[in-house]
Amino acid sequence: MKKLITAGAIILTSLTLASCSTNNDVATTKAGNITKEDLYEAMKTTAGPSSLQQLIISDVLTEKFGDKVTDKQVDKDFNAQKEQYGDQFAELLKNSNYTEESYKEVIRMNLLIEAAVKANTKFTDEDYKTAWESFVPKLTVQHILVADEATAKDLIAKINAGEDFSTLAKENSLDTGSKEDGGKLPEFDHNTPYDPLFIEAAAKLKDGEVTQEPVNGSNGYHIIKMIKNPGKGKMEDHKKDLETTMIKARLTDDAYVQSILSKIMQDAKIEIKDKDLKGAMDTFLKQDDSSKESSKATDSSKKIISS
Repeated sequence: MKKLITAGAIILTSLTLASCSTNNDVATTKAGNITKEDLYEAMKTTAGPSSLQQLIISDVLTEKFGDKVTDKQVDKDFNAQKEQYGDQFAELLKNSNYTEESYKEVIRMNLLIEAAVKANTKFTDEDYKTAWESFVPKLTVQHILVADEATAKDLIAKINAGEDFSTLAKENSLDTGSKEDGGKLPEFDHNTPYDPLFIEAAAKLKDGEVTQEPVNGSNGYHIIKMIKNPGKGKMEDHKKDLETTMIKARLTDDAYVQSILSKIMQDAKIEIKDKDLKGAMDTFLKQDDSSKESSKATDSSKKIISS
């Protein structure tokens, strides 16, 4: 996304400068000069189509759904990811060629696409019932993360013998973000990007219970203690939560997102004036090709930092 936005910005800048400046040279050499027109023509054959595509998508979605995506929401999502990855976040951004501001633009595009999908998706009773089967309410737990199963089993034995969970977490947990608070984690549910095995094991616990077998996660072995599990309750009380889950599932379906964006782009009556860039929106405007191009069309909406 950053690369595409940057390339698009350069194209627009060169066009603007070319129209208001009598000096069209962007570089000079003994071999000759490079003009703004030379640069523009060269860029059209490389980054041009994809850059124009992203600029058009951004403009159309902003016009239709911009009121649903606020700076506050973008900052909230950005800060949540920053907190999730802690000290690694800056390095992840750097390795993905993002600055904080350019990554916020990726988040903004994600939110615009999410708003478009929400506005164009209807759910059936069967959809709700299926989502309800895997629903997990908001849980509050403590956990201890260790490197190996033997250590985890030893700590479970100590907890069962009466030793304090919080103290053991402070002394043994590898999770630096929670150990000083006795292993307590922020409230989470089935939509939280935690290891599915962790969420599944936690959801089975009642208040005060501790997992009696170590939970093998992606970062090591967890021991989980339930602080508050309110239970699932009734489906009717959680329809908004279920809709959030189902929308997230739809957003992972490239073909589905492609079909919605195609309809929106077709309704926007897009006309590309530059003959060399005429095909920039074919992915969206030619329905026969949409299924073949679906993965390309949604690449720019996907986060480089995956949860």
